[in-house]
Order: sequence, then structure tokens, then C-alpha cells
Amino acid sequence: MKARVSSRERQENAAKISSHQLSPPPPPPKTTKNKAEMSCSAIPAQMRAWHAPRNGAPRTSLALSTTTPTPSSPSLTPKAHNLLVKISHAALNPADINFMADLPCWLPFRRNPIVGLDFSGTVVAVGSALVGSSSPQPELQVGTHVAGALNVVSVAVGRGSLAEYVEVAASKVAVVPSVKATGQQLSLRDAAGALGVAGQTAALMLESAHLSKGDRVLVNGASGGVGCVLVQAAKAQGAVVHAVCSAKNAEMVTALGADEVIDYTAHSSLPAHLAARFSTTKAASSSSSSSSSSSSPAPLDYIFDCAGSDELFRQCAAYLAPHGAFLTIVGNIGRSVILRSRYLPTALGGTPRRFQMLMLAPDGAWANKVAKVGLFCVCLIEDGDLHDFPVDSEWPFEQAVEAYERLASKRAKGKIIVKVAE
Repeated sequence: MKARVSSRERQENAAKISSHQLSPPPPPPKTTKNKAEMSCSAIPAQMRAWHAPRNGAPRTSLALSTTTPTPSSPSLTPKAHNLLVKISHAALNPADINFMADLPCWLPFRRNPIVGLDFSGTVVAVGSALVGSSSPQPELQVGTHVAGALNVVSVAVGRGSLAEYVEVAASKVAVVPSVKATGQQLSLRDAAGALGVAGQTAALMLESAHLSKGDRVLVNGASGGVGCVLVQAAKAQGAVVHAVCSAKNAEMVTALGADEVIDYTAHSSLPAHLAARFSTTKAASSSSSSSSSSSSPAPLDYIFDCAGSDELFRQCAAYLAPHGAFLTIVGNIGRSVILRSRYLPTALGGTPRRFQMLMLAPDGAWANKVAKVGLFCVCLIEDGDLHDFPVDSEWPFEQAVEAYERLASKRAKGKIIVKVAE
């Protein structure tokens, strides 16, 4: 037998039901997303990128794609020790043009390459090993401004800097530094050149030379990307800097701190001029004479060759001190010249001076040294010793071909920059 419900109880129950139906449902439990997850949700699955599917000059080789898969696709999560960087600026290098022209497109590892080595940008995702308090590089978080240089292998397999995104090992980037005296952070445009191939190569040359205060150095190609960094950094280490460039670039190079600018176009033979200006013969005779002349020019202690010249090395015994060294980063010095001059006895045409060809190789045995010179660049900027980063021109992303043609003209004063994104 059912219990009777009074009219008053029915009214109270109806009111409870009505109240329950009108109340909003309880909020779902909160879930915490780390910054990397939040950032990844906004990363597109496809991006714009400049590929080099064919060999040749930039206008022949390059092709712009708007449907290139974004690195780390489809999950958009980088590998454990990697970063996903949204690129802001890319700085161009002669090596890019050499890659387009010389690396055969039929090589099995040359898979639809994206050109470009130097980059700066913002971290938008981090690998699992870089998350949390156990991260070996806790400064690398989503939103951090970074810069660095890729290697040719990365470019060949489609991880170059002329793209909207790049996945890169955390060990290959540096946090964009701030100048200690002012607290002002280096701009992303300047960071692409200063902390890319040019800055790291200049630092590698200085690290190999072991400059001392008062050393007399010659920078050949002082108005280029590497030369501009070398002039400032060598001067900061107390060297006397003699810079070789054309007259039209003399004012810029002088502003970088060069003690003397030598206009190579004003001399029919640069080696002959250097032999007269920094004669090792005169220096030797002056040191052996009791009445040495203070006006006798001292020979050079180091020659940093950023332009490439067979004759500059072949004849350097006339102006480079016996203890000195000739360091070059240019691969177009003839191999036969190097072998003959470096290893043959002087009587058979050898050059009795230390010769060293340097190149960046961000993997393998050079990894620790590259990390060291990258840190050296950062320290120079933080201390204010590397303060000026000449930019020849800045190009929109769509005009990368024209930017490379400007680079190929060999008339650039400073770095050529491509602005990839705002």
C-alpha cells in the first residue's frame, strides 16, 4: 500500500526538482596544460619554406612552398632534447649558394632540402627532456628568444632556416643575450647574424689564434659578416687591427674599431704592399742592429683571411712573423697551393708559416668547440665588446631569391637578412 503524499509535500518536491534543473552543472575538473602544449595547439600543420630541389643559381634552384609539413608533424611535439622554433629572421651565407650549386640533387640524403643555416626566433615547443626542474637547460622555455646555426646535413634533409619553423637540438642554440651595461636584449634581426655562422666562425678563428694584447692582426675581407665580428672582437682582446676592404666600406670598418683600413683596390698587388708595410726583413735587421729605428714597421702576428687569396698566403713570409699564423675560412684557395706551400721545404717553394683552414662542423668531434665559441659570442655581446652588427639589407620572405642574388654580387656590407615572420 502506497503511502499518501500530502499536497504540501508534493509542492516542496516540485520546488526541489525545479531548483535542481535551473542550477548550472558543476564545472569540470581543472586540467593544467604546460606552455608547450598550449603553444602546440596554435602551430599550423603546414608552413612556408624555400626548397632547393634543383642544382644551380638561386633563381634556378629555389622554389617556394606553402604546404611544407611543419617539423615534428603530425604531433607537433619535438624530440626529447629538441626545440621547435618559430623563425623570425634568417641570415644568408655564401655556403647556402655553394650548397645549391654544388651538392648533387641525386644524392640519397639530399631530400627536398630547405636552404639556410642562420636563424633567430622564439621557442614554441620543447621536448620532454627539457620540461620541468630536471631540464639540463632550464632557460629554454616556450617564449624564449634563441638564435643559432644549422649544419649542411640538416639543410639537406629539409631542416633549413628559410622556413617558418625549424626543429633543432637544444645544444645548438643560444638564448639571445642582453648587454649587461644597459640590460637591453639584442634584437632578433641582429642575433641571426651575430650568433649564426658569421659570429661563431669569427669566434672559432679567435679561439684558434690565442691572441695576446698588442698582437698585430690583419683581417682580409673586413666588411663581410665574419670580418665585421672579427674586427670588433680582436680589438676587444687588445690587438692592433689592420682591416682590408674597399674604400667605399672604409668608414663602416673604421667605426667598428679598426686601427687602419687598407684599400685593396688602391694597390696593384696587395701582398707587395703588405711586404713593404709590415716587412719581416726590415724587422729582423732592426732587431739585430744596435741602432734600430722605431719607425720600422712591425710584421703581422696573425692574418685572418675571410676573402680567399692564394697569393696572400703564398707570399705571407714577407709580412707575417715567423711565429705567426695564417687562418682562413675560405675554401676556394687552391688545394694544390695549400699542399705545396704548407708541406714543401722553403727551398722547393713552401711557405714557412703556420696555416690553418677552419670551418664550423656542429656535430661530431667539433661539437664541444662549437658550443664553446657560441658561448664566447654571447659573452662578447653581454660585455659590450661586440656592439655593432652591420646589416647590408633586409628582405621580405617572398624575395629570398633577390636576397641571394645580392649576396652573390659580393657587394654586401655586413649581413643580408631575410625577415621570415613578424
